[in-house]
Order: sequence, then structure tokens, then C-alpha cells
Amino acid sequence: MTPERDDLPRRRPGLAAYRTREDAYARPRPLRLGDSEMRVLNDRITALARPSASRSDPRTGLPNRAPVRALSEPGLQPGPGEGVLSVLADGGGAAPVVSVDGVPVSVGDGQLDLVLLAGTHRVEVQSTYTVDPVDIAITDGGTYTLQFFEDPATGRAVFGELPETRDFIPTSAGCWSWLALTSLICCLPMSGAMIGLPSEDWHLPSGVALGVLAVVLIVTGLPLYRRAKAKYHRDLATQRQAAPREPVPHGTDAIHLGAKPTALPPLPEGTAAIDLRLTCGRHLWAGHRKAAHGSFLARAWTRPPRVYINGTERPASWGHWRYLVPTGAYQVTVAIDGRPLNLDIPARHTGNPEKQRDLRIEAHAGRATAVHAEAHVYAVWRPATGDIESYEPRLWLEPA
Repeated sequence: MTPERDDLPRRRPGLAAYRTREDAYARPRPLRLGDSEMRVLNDRITALARPSASRSDPRTGLPNRAPVRALSEPGLQPGPGEGVLSVLADGGGAAPVVSVDGVPVSVGDGQLDLVLLAGTHRVEVQSTYTVDPVDIAITDGGTYTLQFFEDPATGRAVFGELPETRDFIPTSAGCWSWLALTSLICCLPMSGAMIGLPSEDWHLPSGVALGVLAVVLIVTGLPLYRRAKAKYHRDLATQRQAAPREPVPHGTDAIHLGAKPTALPPLPEGTAAIDLRLTCGRHLWAGHRKAAHGSFLARAWTRPPRVYINGTERPASWGHWRYLVPTGAYQVTVAIDGRPLNLDIPARHTGNPEKQRDLRIEAHAGRATAVHAEAHVYAVWRPATGDIESYEPRLWLEPA
């Protein structure tokens, strides 16, 4: 039976401060930072953080319309038995956190170059939402590149192997916005002054004509601005597409499918599957103004979920998983912990630290039963007390 969503926020937040989890928005909003430049969180690693390559022409300051490379060449040299991982994080000012093998290594927008031992590693990024982690293989002396992109307007986030070059995307949204604002701020007041206080005979007809023109520009300019802006974000989403990746097996009965698998693995004869997609919205709140540099709340890391099938714990992370099971009835259990990790200032928790949901399903041979787990975690910066307060998380477990 699908559980009812009886744990939604009960109050609509206004202009007052974010007081409790009951004041939270239903969907998380990005944590904006006054300075979102990337910085390294761990002094014991060999890493270099630097700003993303600019599209502006250094001679003119105008946007370069030619295709540009997304990532710069790594600024580090690996030693014997080592390689370099380069991660380009573009969270639109939301300060994404990058982790390698479960350890956060950087926060902010920019390019991270990190020296790693040759072998397999798991790379994950958390921002407004969690995304599927990516398993990579670092070769001796080699370089591996990944990109994370979050569109602040739509909340869409992708992580993986994105195109190495970026084409210029033209848009007329700025022109329509400028016309509408100029008409509203300049033309309408001038029209009102000419109509209300005419000092010459021509002021009245000119003021009426100017007012009509301003109204026409506003009425037509705003819809055209919205249309141009929506088209720009559609073109941006088309350009920033991650390449499909091979599913990664974990043992004999768990497979991490990822956000965009190359192909779903076939089910063995007589076997069923449970496809579980785990997502988490991260409500990080530091006030209505932009927060200062990401030295406290922005570096928060959300713990991975725990998954049990008929009481047996299975491998899990945020993302899309497939569990192979015999046919029959099963109880799927998902548990999450709402206390953030990786903080460098005092923290306290209000309410239960964990949330757990159970769902009974029927698995049939040759079929995959889709299940969706949606979690929300909450952490608030309290400047009056100088600490971070987290709250009981929310969790829903439903058939997809």
C-alpha cells in the first residue's frame, strides 16, 4: 500500500526567518553564496582548485561566440602509481560539494584537480539535490575528467562525462527584458508627467503616444522574455547532456544503474528485480540574503541511505539501483539519517535523527518492479547561537 504523504510542511513560509522544518518549502531552494569560488576542504590531499574557464574574450570583455573548452589542462603532475581526476563543478552559485570515496574534498564552483592512486574510485556531488555517483578507473599517469552542472532556474542537475567543448548559445531574453524594464521605469513615468502637467500643446498627444508605446512594449516584451528564457534553458539542457555509462555490479545481486545507463542488464531466467531510485532534496538555509563564503553550511554532506530487503541490508547510495531477487513477496525498507556531516562548527539536532519507511511489493519473474524513495533533509544556520541546527528528515517510499 502506498503511504500517504502526511508529513508535508504545514505552513507556507513568508518573509520571516526559517524557524523549523514546518516552515520549509516543499522543494528545496539553492543555497546561494556571496562567494561560491571553489576551495579544497582537505589539507592532506594533493589538490588544486581554480575558477572555471571564462567565455569572455580577454581583449574586449565580450562573450566569445566560438566553441570553448570546458576544462583546462590539469595543473598537477601525478607521481608513480598515481593519476589525476579533474572535476568541473558548475552549480550556478549554489556551491556543490565534491567527494571521492565518501570523503568531501571541495566545495564551490570551479575546476578541481586531484591526485589519486591508480585504481577504482567513486566520485559524488551534492548540491540542491543529490545525483547518481560515478565510478571511475584512474590509470597510472592518466587523467580522468568529469563535469557537474546544475541549472539554477530549473533545478536540473547532471553529473558525468559531459561534452568537452561548449558552443555559444544565443538568446534574446536580455533584449526583451531591457525593453520592458526601460518602458516601465522611464517611459511610463515620463508619459504620466507629460499628460498630467503639460506645459506645451504637444505634450498631451506626445504623452499619450509614449504611454501607449510603453504599454505595448511591456505587454509584448514580458511574454517574449519568458519565451526566450525558456528556450535558452532548453538549449542549455540539450548541450549539457551526460554520456551514458555502463551499470556497475556490486556483488551478485545488486547493480548501480546510474542516471543514464547504456542498457539495462537482462534478468536471469526465473529471476525478478526491484528497481529502486533514491533521491534527496537538501534544504540548507542561511537567511534570505546571500550567505558568506562556504565555510560552514555549504560544506554540509548528506549521509547515504540504507536499504533493506526482507531485513537484509543491500549496497546503496543516492541514485538508481537494481536488486535481483527470486519471485515472491518482499518488504523494502529505506532508512535515512538527517544529521549533516563534514561541518566545522558546532551542530545540534531537533527531533528524531532518522526516518524509516517500509513498502511491501510483489516481484514477478522476468519483470522489474519500480520503487521511488524521496527524502528531504534540513539544516539551518543560526547566527544568534553560532551553530547549525538540523531537523528530523522526511521520507516517502512509493511504487514508481
